[in-house]
Amino acid sequence: MALIRLLRTNPSRYQSLDTTQLKARFVRLQSLLSNASPATKSVFAEPAPVQGSDNIDWLAHLGGQPQPLSKMPQADAAAARSKLNAALNDVLRIANERAGASPDDAAFLRSIAAYPSDDDIFVLNGQPVIAAWGHGLAGKQPMGPSPAAAAASDVAGAAVLASGAAHAAGDGTEAAQASGRGWGRRFLLLFLLLLALALLAWWYYRDFNWPPWFDYAAFHEAAGLSEQELIALADVLEEDIEALRQKCTPQPGVAVLKGEESSLRDRVASLQSKVAAQGSLYDQHQIPYSQELRALQSRVPPFNERISAMLRECDAIVEDLERKRAEDLRRKQEEERLRHEEALERERQEKLAREAEEKRKAEQAKKQERKQDEFDKRRTAAGGEEGELTVTLLWNTIDDLDLHVTCPDTAHIYYLSRSGCGGMLDVDQNARYGYNGLPMGRVTREPVENVFWPSARNGKYRIKVDLYKEGTRTRAARPFKIKVQKGEDVQYFEGEVSSGNRDAYFDFSYP
Repeated sequence: MALIRLLRTNPSRYQSLDTTQLKARFVRLQSLLSNASPATKSVFAEPAPVQGSDNIDWLAHLGGQPQPLSKMPQADAAAARSKLNAALNDVLRIANERAGASPDDAAFLRSIAAYPSDDDIFVLNGQPVIAAWGHGLAGKQPMGPSPAAAAASDVAGAAVLASGAAHAAGDGTEAAQASGRGWGRRFLLLFLLLLALALLAWWYYRDFNWPPWFDYAAFHEAAGLSEQELIALADVLEEDIEALRQKCTPQPGVAVLKGEESSLRDRVASLQSKVAAQGSLYDQHQIPYSQELRALQSRVPPFNERISAMLRECDAIVEDLERKRAEDLRRKQEEERLRHEEALERERQEKLAREAEEKRKAEQAKKQERKQDEFDKRRTAAGGEEGELTVTLLWNTIDDLDLHVTCPDTAHIYYLSRSGCGGMLDVDQNARYGYNGLPMGRVTREPVENVFWPSARNGKYRIKVDLYKEGTRTRAARPFKIKVQKGEDVQYFEGEVSSGNRDAYFDFSYP
């Protein structure tokens, strides 16, 4: 049966825990309990020092899942504690029986029948097992069986000693009587004496290696070398299993892993076979297994599960890598699609810009080719602008005529409100003051007024020409002309105003 680790402890937690003597104390304890019940023998966990540290592993020879006594339900804990007291009292009984023949052994057993705390007691399949037996926690006294049970054990031990003494006294009396009853009883006494000597010899030599002519030192030396080789093989095998993670890549990595899995499992089987053969050598000579062999027996079997776990981990890693690669591919394809669409959009915008520029240049060329009339000349000289829609008024007197335009939304553009519905009055010539009729600025006989729209609204427009102030003293009419420029289309109006008929109206539609 495989050993089960109950607890890993540090000596600093306990009183006087000497790790160098634990193994020898356990061997001595098992020897003194050789005739005890299995329940008493199994109550003490086997100590196993951890290599490279002061820690100690406490191992159980029982099967099952260990549970700390301190965390068990009350009823189960009480049953386990009853078994624990029975086993410890059995140890005290054996100590009392050996008190006469070997006081040292009796004192050793009494010191062993103690434990640090309930946290150091584990229960496997209902059987209690003690870790760190024979010691107390740092700064505390060790715990033991219930006082009543221990006292009963002491009384039982005393009774056994008394019975043995009485029996010995009876034997002496019978021997004295037999000496006077003939040779038959003398032979019987001699036989009993020889039997006692044989028992005494067995008791004295029971802990010696047997047969005495076997070279145990050479055996342990050879076994130690073999076990070191097995440990080295196990170390290399364990490193190779861990190295599987580095090969967790998509094809061909998966195929490589499958091949290595078979090789690793064959090496595990081979190592298990060698460990079993090493154990057979110990069994053949009835020698307890070494600590190294026990460690190998518990270390090697889980290798196969570790290989399976590593392969499952590799499958997950490979799946994640493939998923990321697929995501990267989709992202690159999406980025390429977006770049392509952006390039197409840039080409479309550049084409539209080229077409717009070509159209603008063509319109500009048409405007330059178009022969300027008198309206264009006067407007250009006065600093007026031409737009999508342009209304220009000209006359040939020094009178102050005002241009009014009413838009489709009823906005009114004239000298007091120079902008509206997107249009602007930018030239107003021969302007005069309303109260005295004097000119506000330079007066010309070739005046012009201009309203332009960079972007005109569709609808019906009304033009009004108003004789605001006369510049000449005459009742004669003042003729004027109007040009409505709608892109490349031109519309002309003519009319006159006088002091008797000061306003003239004209309508047009755009476009």
